[in-house]
Amino acid sequence: MSKSKKVRKRLLLCLIPLCFALFLSGCLLKPVDELYTLPRQSDAYYNLQLEIEKVVTGSVQYCAPTAGENRQPLQMQDLDGDGVDEAIVFAKDTGDKPLKIYIFSRSGDSFRLASTVEGVGASFDSVCYEQIDGSPGKEIIVGRAISDQLLKSVSVHSFQGNSTLELMSANYSALETFDLDQDGRQDLFLIRFEADTQRGSAELYRFSEGVMVRDPEQQLSDGITSVRRVITGYTAKDVPAVFVAGTLDEHLIRTDVFAIRDSQLQNIVTGENAESMTVRNYYVYSDDIDGDGLVELPEPFDILHSEDAENASNYRLIQWYNLGLDGKKTYKMLTYHDYARGFYVELDSTWKENISVTRDDTAEEGFAYRFSQWIESEKTHREVFTIYVLSGDHRTELAVADGRFLLAEKNDISFAASIGDSPWAKGMTEDDLLERFRFISIDWNSGEM
Repeated sequence: MSKSKKVRKRLLLCLIPLCFALFLSGCLLKPVDELYTLPRQSDAYYNLQLEIEKVVTGSVQYCAPTAGENRQPLQMQDLDGDGVDEAIVFAKDTGDKPLKIYIFSRSGDSFRLASTVEGVGASFDSVCYEQIDGSPGKEIIVGRAISDQLLKSVSVHSFQGNSTLELMSANYSALETFDLDQDGRQDLFLIRFEADTQRGSAELYRFSEGVMVRDPEQQLSDGITSVRRVITGYTAKDVPAVFVAGTLDEHLIRTDVFAIRDSQLQNIVTGENAESMTVRNYYVYSDDIDGDGLVELPEPFDILHSEDAENASNYRLIQWYNLGLDGKKTYKMLTYHDYARGFYVELDSTWKENISVTRDDTAEEGFAYRFSQWIESEKTHREVFTIYVLSGDHRTELAVADGRFLLAEKNDISFAASIGDSPWAKGMTEDDLLERFRFISIDWNSGEM
């Protein structure tokens, strides 16, 4: 056999498996133009689009909610509990009730307009879907902004297949949903400030015997003029609560805690502990600081034996505690927070009376916080440990020089530490400090730490 024939034979043997693979894949069974066709949307998608275009036309425009987690003009949710999502469209028209919620039910690939909810307002503030009435499916909780007024309007709607029933409506400044009475259904918690008095009050709506029932309203602490943050959680074991951080003035916040006591909503912050719940820093909010599933509240206090007496007011420690239904505090943790750099350090609670924090600006390419022990018998301070905040070009090398060790790195900053020689430092290890040092988490709703 000639050399050229051998080459052709080898080439043929190589091409046969390739052609067979292409045949099995179906590539050779399709016209060339189909190989470049974009993926086709489903029939259901086109059918829904056609139905939406029948109502969102002319002067009607999409109007997506501006706050909360659900900010799309078209949302999908199983409202009636049949296992099939309804399509919910938020839009705005002209007239006395310009805000429209169009609910489309689905059967196979077909959609039809099943119900329309109309409301007053300039825009949709927020929307969420919760189990309110105990029946299958979820209710729509929709907030509406009323022109440029601070007060907004909220209503709860139950979709019943071919119609929508309004369960309640009220004005509000802030709202949350949470199962405060632990009956398996979500309750609606509202904060409202009166326009004339600026006095804040809390209201709770619960579903009972076919209707939404309002508990007697409860007052926020005296002097609170606006709400900074509202979170939900457990203030004690099996005691759900709503934590409301309100502003007293430009530099002060105070947290009220609302829970069910004696079968009704009550503010469990008593007069005697209200003052201690005032925090002189916008960024210090209630939080599950120790990760035990309960929400702790912050109680800042001044350092008693400061190593830098002239600047002692710049350094404050925070005691974290749980608040019981009876208003009693259970202290949990002691920390030093640096909100500007986004970290905190856990301290032994037994150090409270004799710990001192001092900033040292002589550190190369940064600065340091020295934590010192006040020793009464010696009338002197001795270093427990030091935290270094390094941001220069040589920060990585400096973090591990002269007895220091690296704690963490974040945003071109190296955090390092060294251990001192005080009695409290005896037996302390690098791993101990690594465990004590933590970054402050960011609240994604507000963007605050």
